[in-house]
Amino acid sequence: MRLLPRFATGLTLVALLAASAAAEEPASPLRLVPDSADLLLEVKNPRRLVETVTSLDALKQLQQFPSVKELLDSTTSRRYYQFLAYFEKELGADRLDLLDRLAGGGAVLAAKIGGDPGPALLVVQGKDEKLMKKFADTALDVVEQELARQGVKERPLKETYQGVETVRIGKDFCAAVAGASLLVSNNEKALQAALDLYAGKSKKSMADVASVTEAAKLLPADPLASLWVNYETVKRQQAVKDFYAVRLDIPGTIVFGTLADTLHRSPFVCAALCKEKDDLLLTVRMPSGRDGMGAIKSIYLAPDGQPGSRPLLAPKGVLYSESFYMDPAAFWTERAKLFSDQQIKSFEEADKNSGKFLSGLELSKLLTEAGPYHRFVAVEQESAGYKTTPKQHVPAFAVVTEMRDPEAFGRNLETVLRGAALFALTQVKLKMTEETYKDCQITSYRFREDAPYKADVNDVRFNFTPSFARVGDQFVVASTVELCRDLVDEVQTEAKAPPVASAVCRRFRLVPGGFADLVKVFEDSLVTQTILDQAVPPAEAREQVKAFAQWVRGLGPVDAEEAYTPDSFRFDLRWKTAK
Repeated sequence: MRLLPRFATGLTLVALLAASAAAEEPASPLRLVPDSADLLLEVKNPRRLVETVTSLDALKQLQQFPSVKELLDSTTSRRYYQFLAYFEKELGADRLDLLDRLAGGGAVLAAKIGGDPGPALLVVQGKDEKLMKKFADTALDVVEQELARQGVKERPLKETYQGVETVRIGKDFCAAVAGASLLVSNNEKALQAALDLYAGKSKKSMADVASVTEAAKLLPADPLASLWVNYETVKRQQAVKDFYAVRLDIPGTIVFGTLADTLHRSPFVCAALCKEKDDLLLTVRMPSGRDGMGAIKSIYLAPDGQPGSRPLLAPKGVLYSESFYMDPAAFWTERAKLFSDQQIKSFEEADKNSGKFLSGLELSKLLTEAGPYHRFVAVEQESAGYKTTPKQHVPAFAVVTEMRDPEAFGRNLETVLRGAALFALTQVKLKMTEETYKDCQITSYRFREDAPYKADVNDVRFNFTPSFARVGDQFVVASTVELCRDLVDEVQTEAKAPPVASAVCRRFRLVPGGFADLVKVFEDSLVTQTILDQAVPPAEAREQVKAFAQWVRGLGPVDAEEAYTPDSFRFDLRWKTAK
């Protein structure tokens, strides 16, 4: 029984320590932002954000390049670091420690949409009230000295509001220190509204706005920085009203797609920058998704239970790879729901006349035979197989389309492409070649090197050997026959793997390694430019260009995904910060 009092005493001590820690935790800066704000940019831990960015290996390596060193040694940069050193000396701490003590509770920039300019408010929540006051006094001294140096007659005007001293400079700058919080605004009324919250004269702050809380739940936990936008206010702007007042035309539907529909139904948009292991993630999210979406969904989103998009293609030397869902048939079958009567009439008239340009085939027939999954890839390859080197280099690229009716669509598309080649023969000399590769017939066209073409002064045509092939239910159209063969290999291998269900309707990848190979192609011109910019010897300039290519190669890929669930939208941009 003697253990019971000791156990109770231990629990009491733990509770007291927890209460003490909670009491020392700075309050959220959102408590000082009036609930009328339409935009919030928040950093909950500024020191963590700065340390994350400055510790990136890519950034450290970039600072070693002579051109970057020159920029960092500029007058503006030197003055910036002089200011930092001055504050470190006056406040008796290094910059990261100051950042933690002056902004350890977080910082938020709030703004009201509308007005010229709209009211904005910056709230920085510190941990040390005395240090915050000293920082403000020091900063004010620096500002007064700078105004005097520039010959500006206007001086800071000190006033008092709700028992707090405020400083105003002209009409567009006012500030105050309220306890351990620094308040800065471009509008005196906005500053006063924040001080009303601080004094308890007002209770309505952004900390209690439901959609701000909902946005925090929608985003990943513990972001480096986050953004919230009240889209209800955005939708009341005249330009946005005008945009939604008319039905989008056909090009507009293709460009904006499901995004315009989702935005129109969403009360807010939020975003965050996050650190996840070695990755940096920028994500945008909305609390609206597939449910309630209009006819546009039939074009850009796969039916429930089907894969949202196919895997990315990754041939050798890939620069950029994209995969997305877009059902061309829906443009025709759902046209009554998508377009206005006049647009439908124009669309149908164009379909009737399309045979003139599509070797006798109607556009509607091709649309309904085509499949909904499409992929695009761009690669850097050494040569397109010509002896002539083009004066202007173009990377190889290809489109891979899945066919709803492989036999009919493949046959019809081949007819269209062969017709296009026949037309091209009236302008340039081409040689057609057919080969069997991995049980697939590849048709390619090669430009005659002994036939001059005056319109192509840079020999751009020698970047291309246009090719196409059917690979199962996939149709490959490539700018070079070498890339076409690589994609035949990849598509055949992929066909053996089972499809993976996913809500991701679009994805793409940027591969720095491919761009590093591209730098080599332009090495001579980059060396020349470096010599002219920096006045360095050719050998040194070439070493700089090679070092830059190596830096690009080590950056790590950038991946993006766009996904729709029944009740949410997500767009993720992820950089794998390879070391």
